[in-house]
Amino acid sequence: MNTRTVLLWHSNGEERIYFTVNPAEINISRPNQNRVLSLAMGGTVNAWGGRGLREVTIKTFLPCEGSPFYAGQPPEALIAMLKRWQDSGDPVRLIVSKSDVNDAFLIENLTEAFREGDRDVGLSVTLREYKFKSALAALAGGTAAPVRADERPPQKSYTVVKGDTLWDIACRFYGDGSRWGEIAKKNGVSNPRNLQIGRTLTL
Repeated sequence: MNTRTVLLWHSNGEERIYFTVNPAEINISRPNQNRVLSLAMGGTVNAWGGRGLREVTIKTFLPCEGSPFYAGQPPEALIAMLKRWQDSGDPVRLIVSKSDVNDAFLIENLTEAFREGDRDVGLSVTLREYKFKSALAALAGGTAAPVRADERPPQKSYTVVKGDTLWDIACRFYGDGSRWGEIAKKNGVSNPRNLQIGRTLTL
């Protein structure tokens, strides 16, 4: 089954949302900033302008208490958290498994949908790729300091904190939560639902 899961986290993972219902629809837009220029002798040309900002729209629903999909967080609490993240102006980390989306984004729009007689809440979230200060300086015509390539070796271990699951850890370091079994196998984890806080896992 080719399902895709979505993980959002804020403040370096201190707060996170994992949608218990796989989104019915995920749209990933990757535009270019091309410009149509007029020629002196007539006619036009399409000039390449570089890649624009990716935009991701996620459509799902938040199950209410009593639903078989309910995981302990009321829809109202999850929506309040998303609104707080949106109003903070801080980027969030968005990971969509089985895609190349594992980057910083800003929440652009939240849409709630309510249906008469249905306690579940429909949700549509639109996020746009976040660019850091060095990129903003270049766009504004300033001279940004050259960005050095990240020469640090990939992280080889991770210490479990409260609220962690193997799925979350696999999303964070492998970009795909479905690879949690690889971490379990490397560390001899027999019960993935009972991770010991403070344990150091080999990645």
